[in-house]
Amino acid sequence: MHRDVLDNLRAWKADASRMPLILRGARQVGKSWLARELGKEFPGFVEINFDREPELSSLFEHSVVPEKLLSLISNYVGKPIIPGKTLLFLDEIQNCPRALAALRYLFEEMPALHVLGAGSLLEFELCRLPVPVGRVSFLHVHPLSFGEYLCALGKQSLRAMLIENELQPLPAALHLMLSDHVRDYTLVGGMPQVVQDFIEHRDLSRSRGLQSSLIQTYQQDFNKYAKVHQIKYLKKVFDAIPFQVGNKFKYVSVSREHRSRELSEALELLCMAGIADKVHHSSGNGTPLRAQIDLKRFKVTFFDVGLILRMLKIDHRPVLLEPNIGSLRDGAIAELFVAQQIRAHADPREEFRLHYWHREARASNAEIDFLIELDGKVLPVEVKSGSVGRMKSLGLFLKEKAAPLGIKISAHPFSRHDKVLSVPFYGVEALLESGPIIFKGKHSP
Repeated sequence: MHRDVLDNLRAWKADASRMPLILRGARQVGKSWLARELGKEFPGFVEINFDREPELSSLFEHSVVPEKLLSLISNYVGKPIIPGKTLLFLDEIQNCPRALAALRYLFEEMPALHVLGAGSLLEFELCRLPVPVGRVSFLHVHPLSFGEYLCALGKQSLRAMLIENELQPLPAALHLMLSDHVRDYTLVGGMPQVVQDFIEHRDLSRSRGLQSSLIQTYQQDFNKYAKVHQIKYLKKVFDAIPFQVGNKFKYVSVSREHRSRELSEALELLCMAGIADKVHHSSGNGTPLRAQIDLKRFKVTFFDVGLILRMLKIDHRPVLLEPNIGSLRDGAIAELFVAQQIRAHADPREEFRLHYWHREARASNAEIDFLIELDGKVLPVEVKSGSVGRMKSLGLFLKEKAAPLGIKISAHPFSRHDKVLSVPFYGVEALLESGPIIFKGKHSP
């Protein structure tokens, strides 16, 4: 299965000044698989999993001196660990704090050794332990994007054509084909296990079963990072997120029986676990968007669109008859689809946050689904589900902020009229990869 982030891992491998690298991301997004795939490109590969074999933590208790530590590991696994030739993979590294501390010394005293770490609940340990600044680098891993999904289907050329087409309209047959793929991707989602199974069996009932198992796994994880009294709040917030996607998040809509403080803490835990994310309001007056956020005004997205549909118990059969995902849940699912694509195509080496814009006024209440930074400019993005009123918000933002271009993402083909570029759901990656050309496109009726 193709994953874009493998290119980043290969660049890290070739970088002579690299630091130990830690893969971050929610459970089951493919971190361990990525490490093993990279390991195939080394003469030697050694994997230590602190969750499967917790007793291996004792190897790090004896010493963090690189030569002694590697000798212990090498003798235990029965394989030589040779700097420059062996990839040492420390999986579920959050279960061994001493291994995190050892990364500093491995970098300083044995820089030729390739050391890769990963963990499904790593964020919680990173908050408690001092991470050696300037001695460790990070790479964020997300579920498969729509483009990666196309590659998994064996349609790499279709993905490449979309990017190379420079946001121009496609023949009707290709538009319909890609719209069908968008619908299927929305149902399946981007979780690697579910995607692989769907490719092999083309059975959405099987996909739903796997999605249910993953959802149960995330719920079972509550016990690993929450205190006993917090678990009930986590369950409340977790169950409420699917019904608030696309709207300003309100704790009163989660529960009227519990205080917002407890619910807020629960939401923060879910965000740290990588399965939820806050989309903060930004004034949108310039870059960086994060410098203009309002911490009290936010929406919440979920990390995978397929899992949300399963949590909502939406029957997949009617969806198969309608390729326009904009009709699902009044456009909320389409908005989540777009959020997942934007997040997946952000620089994996950096923390990334989504932003939206909302003006609350009696005479001109307006909201823009997302604000993106493209070629140094702030562009408003509307995910259109058929409501004419939402386009008024786009026009208002363009006028008030003097934005050079507005983006409308919908089921309609590529087109451009005045200062609004219409992008189909399958064209989000092409939009994000367009660069300066986005401002030079031809107008079309």
